[in-house]
Amino acid sequence: MKRILTLVAGILATASLLTSCLGTEELELSSNAYIVSFSINDIKTEIPSKTASGEDTTIVKTVTGSHYTFAIDHVKGEVYNVDSLPKGTDVTRVSVNMTVDAGYVYRYENEENKLFTTKDSVDFTYPVLFSLYSYDNLSSRSYYIRLNVHQSDVDSLVWTPMKNNNFHAGSMTAEKMVQLGDQLLIFGEMNGQPTMMSGQLNNRFSFAPEEYPLSGVAGKVDYSSIVAHENAVYLLADGKLYSSLTGVEWTEESPERTFTSMVGIVEGKLCLNANDTIVACDPYEWNADNNVECFTHDWEVVQVVSGDIFPVSPWVVSAPLTTNEQLIRTTLFGYPSNYAGKSVSIWSKISTDKKWTYYNPIEGNGQECPALERLTVISYDDKLCAFGGAEKGGNVEAFEAIYTSEDGGITWWKQEKKIGFPEELKGYNDPFACVVDTDENIWIVCSNGLMFKGRIGG
Repeated sequence: MKRILTLVAGILATASLLTSCLGTEELELSSNAYIVSFSINDIKTEIPSKTASGEDTTIVKTVTGSHYTFAIDHVKGEVYNVDSLPKGTDVTRVSVNMTVDAGYVYRYENEENKLFTTKDSVDFTYPVLFSLYSYDNLSSRSYYIRLNVHQSDVDSLVWTPMKNNNFHAGSMTAEKMVQLGDQLLIFGEMNGQPTMMSGQLNNRFSFAPEEYPLSGVAGKVDYSSIVAHENAVYLLADGKLYSSLTGVEWTEESPERTFTSMVGIVEGKLCLNANDTIVACDPYEWNADNNVECFTHDWEVVQVVSGDIFPVSPWVVSAPLTTNEQLIRTTLFGYPSNYAGKSVSIWSKISTDKKWTYYNPIEGNGQECPALERLTVISYDDKLCAFGGAEKGGNVEAFEAIYTSEDGGITWWKQEKKIGFPEELKGYNDPFACVVDTDENIWIVCSNGLMFKGRIGG
């Protein structure tokens, strides 16, 4: 009843004002009722803390409201910030800016509707219902406005277990994982048969892949060689190169050539090792030949390397330089074929370089990359991150920690806080696969059926 009386009073006041201004001229009132734009002002949050001497104090942190963009869904009646506010932000007293095409705006508070003004301080602990009424009072629209707040530190690596992943725990090894479009492809052996399982990436808490045996591949598959680029996947089997547009049906490429190992995709080219000679071609230059898709076999010699120190099927990591984003540094990590307890073999080149440079281990360097079983290296959060099984002949346990490097792989530091693995992975020393998707999610799937998706900030 209060809301109706307030609304009637507002309409009468507006009508009186319009009559005095326009005399006898008629004015058609609008039937619109929707939010045009929404933003928040700065939020100050007081955080209890202690001084160096142990005395109680308070730290005030300010969240700049203009840094956060709000989405307005007129169909669902929802307004929310696209990027979450930092963990711990106090959203109990927030002032907002809202542009509307409507006559009046009310918000639901303490079991009643209150006329809203931009001077109000709103408690967004839970979504708040805002109702808009048109000038002619013939239409209305309601929106739930919510402020998303990170539930974990923005610089912490948060892992989500993926349920119902149908990965056939114990019957298929997890050897390699790649992203192809919106699909996640997992390769491994199932009952001695090379098999691929694929599933959609867009499920937040579950992953239900379908199983497919590989066809068209002759010989033993080198799972570590599998790479994806653009719309295709590539692998080596008994030294022969195969390509596929689906990950299921495979076609042999360059049958006249045999390769030692896969190097990977480097600056848009498919690079392979052919008896200590790195060769490359353009993998995505597809042409039609009797309606059969194949890529142009125009191999170029990149560099002759030493098999004693060049890694076999290395992890390839490419990222812009922090000092110049126009330049890309690509680094290879792995072990040579005759590895005998030496350091991880690391090779690097910048996009302006013609050849690779070997990072000769510095004697006495106590910050080397640990020589881990199934060494995995990814680029994440502007750092190189290394992890894997137990250290070869060392004291590091499987999935004990993540080691990061910010100087291109020269020095590595064990992360003790905020960045680590779920307890279920600690000590796991069997085959696993890992990939970072295009949305910056880290996926890990283990041969025992465990599957996790990790992301900084959750």
